[in-house]
Amino acid sequence: MESEDKPPKSHRHATLILLNVCVGQFIVGLDQRALLVALPTLTQTFNTSLTTIQWVLLIYDLTLIGVVITVGRLGDLFGRRRFYAGGFLFFVLASALCGVAQSAGQIILFRGLQAMGGAMIAANGRAIASVALPSSERGKAMGLASMAFHIGFLTGPTLGGFLIDTVGWRWIFYINMPIGIWGAYLAWKLLEESKENANEVSVDFPGAILLILTNSLFIYAMNQLPHVGWRAPLVIRTLLLSAAAFALFVFVELRSRMPILSFSLFRNRLFTASMLSLFFITSTQSAISFLMPFYLQNILHFSPSQMGWIIVASSVVIVMFAPLAGWLSDRLGSRLLCTVGSALIVIAQFFIASLGIEASIPRIIFPLLLSGLGWAAFNSPNQSAILGSVPRDQVGTASGMNTTAARTGGAMGVALSATLFTYGLTAAGLSSLQIESPQSWGTSPEIFVRSFNRTVHIVNFFTLLSVFFSAVRGSRKE
Repeated sequence: MESEDKPPKSHRHATLILLNVCVGQFIVGLDQRALLVALPTLTQTFNTSLTTIQWVLLIYDLTLIGVVITVGRLGDLFGRRRFYAGGFLFFVLASALCGVAQSAGQIILFRGLQAMGGAMIAANGRAIASVALPSSERGKAMGLASMAFHIGFLTGPTLGGFLIDTVGWRWIFYINMPIGIWGAYLAWKLLEESKENANEVSVDFPGAILLILTNSLFIYAMNQLPHVGWRAPLVIRTLLLSAAAFALFVFVELRSRMPILSFSLFRNRLFTASMLSLFFITSTQSAISFLMPFYLQNILHFSPSQMGWIIVASSVVIVMFAPLAGWLSDRLGSRLLCTVGSALIVIAQFFIASLGIEASIPRIIFPLLLSGLGWAAFNSPNQSAILGSVPRDQVGTASGMNTTAARTGGAMGVALSATLFTYGLTAAGLSSLQIESPQSWGTSPEIFVRSFNRTVHIVNFFTLLSVFFSAVRGSRKE
């Protein structure tokens, strides 16, 4: 069987393939960031709570975690074109369903479907770029893909805020449709399909289900913790079930013919350290991204449009510097750039943790700019290190594992931040009704800000672990 895409016929063809990969990264980044700005609006529209609306984000991450490595492996085996182009179409259909959702439950369900398409795009897109370009240009390709993702990040908050204030939040999903259709067309026209040999294929569905179950049970326990306490039988049982599901997952993976999580790849120190540093840094970034819109809208009383312009600060820097970081990683390796980048994020998050009730716009934007610079220095070199440390026929699997690490970290970060934040509000004496209603937080801004500050300080500790694993990853030659 031919497990890799054929090399492009020309440099122009390779450039067009990279453009198509960038379209996929852009649409995922656009949707993710536009939705983040809409969280306070969705909470009010569906008359629901913070702990419920967080599942609009968590269901996407949990679904992606469970299926992304499987679709990456299927792309390696059956050919990436059909999975990549199909991912665009699935994403478009699910976006349309999200746009017509009539309840919090419906939009959570449809976001899970959207994650299926996002997984097909994420797992195969970077793998396609990695194979299409020479290894000496892999860092540059990852830098351009990262830039495209963050152009989506840059566009998402401002466009999302504008749409919410004018035609309504549903259009943050409808806007995905023309872009997704164009991406599917480009993928089908540009990519050459690899040959299929079904006799060599064994899909690890038990592993995918157990991975989803492990993360879902753990996050549900974290979700319930502020309301019932550590000693509650519900929390203890759920954590034990999560641990049992994880043990069973490891048992299944070690015996699977084609595991969803290839433990053999972790024998490589560069791969392992790159994965761990990614996990910890995305957990803190997601935690702060989840809380920041509520701080800006419910405490500082910015409109969705104004909030969008503030949040894009980090993405502006990433768009400017990500290609440069990717280019440098081709020459210097990833260790120095990733260590410096994650250290800058630690400093930025320290400043975020000291924001107050009367924080000015420049005071808010400065740490976001610094965080964006750190992420630009970290992400492209780290992506290049992960994909460059595995055999060529496993880049789809590695790309899927990369996405799994990032999304698992993101989901854990959102759950942990919601838990720590609501626990802080409870400890301060707020009633459950006040805690579950973000609209009422403005009546007790000091309590909100104090809990926000403490939560960010705690989660910032995990970014220090990212600095450590970036520093000990070894050279690009390992």
